[in-house]
Amino acid sequence: MTPRELLDEHGSPLWLVDLDRVRRRVHAFRSAWERHFADVEVAYSYKTNRLPAILLAVADAGAVPEVVTHGEYLLARAVTGAAGPSIVVNGPAKPDRLLAQAGEDGALVVADGAEELRRAAAAGVRRIGLRVRTPGIADDPSRFGIPPGEIADAARAARRLGLEVEALSAHIVSTGFHGGVAADRTLAGAVTVAWPPRDPTRHARAASVLAELAAAIGVDTIDLGGGHPAPPGLARHADAVCAALRGAGFAGRLLLEPGRALVGDAVDLATTVVAVKRLDDGTRCVIVDGGTNLLPGALWSWPRIEATEDTGASRVPTLVTGPLCLNVDVLHPSALLPPLRPGSLLLVRSVGAYQQSQSTQFGELRPAVVARDGGSWHLVARSESIDSLTAGDLAASAAGAFIE
Repeated sequence: MTPRELLDEHGSPLWLVDLDRVRRRVHAFRSAWERHFADVEVAYSYKTNRLPAILLAVADAGAVPEVVTHGEYLLARAVTGAAGPSIVVNGPAKPDRLLAQAGEDGALVVADGAEELRRAAAAGVRRIGLRVRTPGIADDPSRFGIPPGEIADAARAARRLGLEVEALSAHIVSTGFHGGVAADRTLAGAVTVAWPPRDPTRHARAASVLAELAAAIGVDTIDLGGGHPAPPGLARHADAVCAALRGAGFAGRLLLEPGRALVGDAVDLATTVVAVKRLDDGTRCVIVDGGTNLLPGALWSWPRIEATEDTGASRVPTLVTGPLCLNVDVLHPSALLPPLRPGSLLLVRSVGAYQQSQSTQFGELRPAVVARDGGSWHLVARSESIDSLTAGDLAASAAGAFIE
């Protein structure tokens, strides 16, 4: 079916998800690393996109869950039926209920700080990993993990608490700040997204550090987190990182936590042009029915926008704005687009990473989701309704009962 046919059936805006591509990405990602190590585990980063259809697709392709919240943990268990021991639990602030559930199920909990070890042991956790602090983007200080020089002490403390130190972990972050965080600068204005990585240097350095520490404390699993590029660019990256691991003497189990690399280009947002205007400075402006409520990442990284119908006429820079009554609801300041009219369709491309999971209820009700699965399109999530919007709201329920 064409985007036009899908929107005619399910409404606009509309999320378009390619589950076939997601599965191919998982297989290709794993294969790139299995060229170097026999024991490779791919743990999909749930925070990147936790649409149930995507969670099922990555599970079907053999990826296990990596979660950072209690809600994500419940999704892993309830939606995909993941076995507790297969789940990797990360995050800087794990609530007690998450630690207790992980302990009961036998999940691997990666401690973000030495003080978390006591909480984990008290909650019944037995399998532990230690997150090693690595530099942020542009070597900015990181607030995640334990300094490398303190890992040996943390491992001894964990073992005294009866914890099995199973893995050393590092996550090379893909987002950071231009010049750091400062009170006189806005968050959105400072954010930078460094993905895909330009070269494998940061991951290779982290791999060397983890391998040396693993040998020193007797751990045979290294978790290299996420931030890796997607195939086919992953091959050169994996070659360099694995060379660093082997150079440091590591020959154990490799755990990886991709997110963007698996789903980034598997989701588009289809939108409809509502109006075309010419601004006072001569800029062509088009208003579409999907805004930054659905695509919050536009606040720090402009997405690629394409027209579905191209007559061959010249493309001109176009300001693309959303339907919100906010002057900052901008999807792109100068997308190169052909002539457009009300009713024209635009596709916001490759927005599978963090956009759906961070979208909000500001503005219109959330749109439906259709997915290509086995070559055919079908509905996987209905559009939000007033009933689903207010299902958990006690005041709305009371008002409804009073009206009846």
